[in-house]
Amino acid sequence: MHVSRALRSIVAVASMGAALVAAPAWSATPATTAVPKPAGHTQAPRSPDSGPALHHDTSPPLRDLWQGHGERRSTPGAVSPGEVREPSPTEAARPDQVVQDRDGSRGPIRLDVSFDGIREAGGVPPDPNASVGSRQIVEITNYDLAVYSKTGATELGPLTTQTLFRGFGGPCETAQNVDIGDPVVRWDSLAHRWILNQFALDRTGDTNRLCVAVSTSEDATGAYYRYEFGYRHFIDHPKVAVWPDAYYATFTGAGTVFEACAWDRHRMLRGADADQQCYDVPVPSFPLGSDLDGSTPPPQGRPNLLLALDPAGDSLQYWRFHVDWADQTRTAVTGPGELPVAPYTPACQSTDPTQCVPQAGTTQKLDSLSYSAMYRLAYRNFGDHQSLVVNHAVDAPGGVGVRWYELRLDHDRPVVHQQSTYAPGSMYRWMGSAAQDREGNIALGYSTSSSQDHPSISVTGRLARDPRNVMTFRETTVWTGTGSQTGSNRWGDYTSMAIDPVDNCTFWYTNQYQPADGTGNWNTRIASFRLSDCCDPHHK
Repeated sequence: MHVSRALRSIVAVASMGAALVAAPAWSATPATTAVPKPAGHTQAPRSPDSGPALHHDTSPPLRDLWQGHGERRSTPGAVSPGEVREPSPTEAARPDQVVQDRDGSRGPIRLDVSFDGIREAGGVPPDPNASVGSRQIVEITNYDLAVYSKTGATELGPLTTQTLFRGFGGPCETAQNVDIGDPVVRWDSLAHRWILNQFALDRTGDTNRLCVAVSTSEDATGAYYRYEFGYRHFIDHPKVAVWPDAYYATFTGAGTVFEACAWDRHRMLRGADADQQCYDVPVPSFPLGSDLDGSTPPPQGRPNLLLALDPAGDSLQYWRFHVDWADQTRTAVTGPGELPVAPYTPACQSTDPTQCVPQAGTTQKLDSLSYSAMYRLAYRNFGDHQSLVVNHAVDAPGGVGVRWYELRLDHDRPVVHQQSTYAPGSMYRWMGSAAQDREGNIALGYSTSSSQDHPSISVTGRLARDPRNVMTFRETTVWTGTGSQTGSNRWGDYTSMAIDPVDNCTFWYTNQYQPADGTGNWNTRIASFRLSDCCDPHHK
């Protein structure tokens, strides 16, 4: 979104808490498995936002909606600098005992395809993210969306995001540019469909909406089933996760309470009227729902996992969301469970996380978003184990690093399988996104910057057979920025690492860079790569 209100009111205050600590990231010694505290039996209260979608229909093909109506905007939108947040209390950074301070020993990652995506819409932040389907890539930002082939050829757009809701009515169609945003696109790998969403506000009627579209086929340029869900308060930073029994959405709620909703996926896949079941969840920071990669679903009936950072800096907190559509009184969101991790200090906590990352040629610093786990909480079922990867920005010697985790599920409870802070050298690394391929190899993408370097895009990775807790591939630059953002601290607010459903091995990473100094003159970049050969025809 242009202004993240509730999320930016969260100030992480670290405390020295006890935790089980992994071996140093550069060590071949496996990490000590952190033992989680069982999730409590507290039932989160049901939200009054629960109920049927306010409106739904079936759109004409997107390619037809675009003709003559969805032209790329020719004038820049208003630049939104973001709200000012008071700096957090000054506290000394505690040593991070799982820092990887040396680069990997393997060679650099070889990029397969790399091309510019959506660019220069005029406002910040762009919130760039993309997903990949059977034959197409869909990218969406706060301003535009576009459809590409897997060679980088443009099939549709860029077109304004609201083009998708032309003729739908209500704020999904009519809200002003500054009142729509935080879009997400996901590929439903079980149904072979696209799901896109963004919020829309109507300030005159004080209405808060999430606008959701599910494609009727694998073709992203075709028709969509469109839905409008209503909320009693402003919803910020919505993130959607694909799960067999529902699409799960998490976002900021009122005050310090966050909201988690389940949308009736099965009915939305056929364009029928659909309910949402919503709960107010008192997690300490923005939660993410477990998001399915691959074609192997989780074991039947398994709840969706909601995961959030604990401001104390020594644990993650989780809740379990079990939805029942036949008898909604049996739906339950239970927790919290506490998962100890190696202690960390959120990036720039001792100064101001929102004015954290330096850039070359300007005194303007960028927001670290260290008060939130970064999208996605990517889940994969390997048959003999279930694994999730997630990351966030933390203080590191000389800069900021990306703390990443591989978690595994033990009777629906997450345990730490490996963890590390990737921080070789004095570069600032943040705005990460991670995923796993079918072999269990992990790819991590992120932004890089320093007082001598313009913001750029980089990736690293590791093979499943490598020693735990270390990214073994040499850091690889996807694209080198040639400018810095001079007029706003807002960068991101998120990026995306997606996995190709055709081979379940090709990663596609989407992020932003500046081609020149300025504000709102960003470009996005989309790049693909693999970490190992993928010859096995039996995809996980």
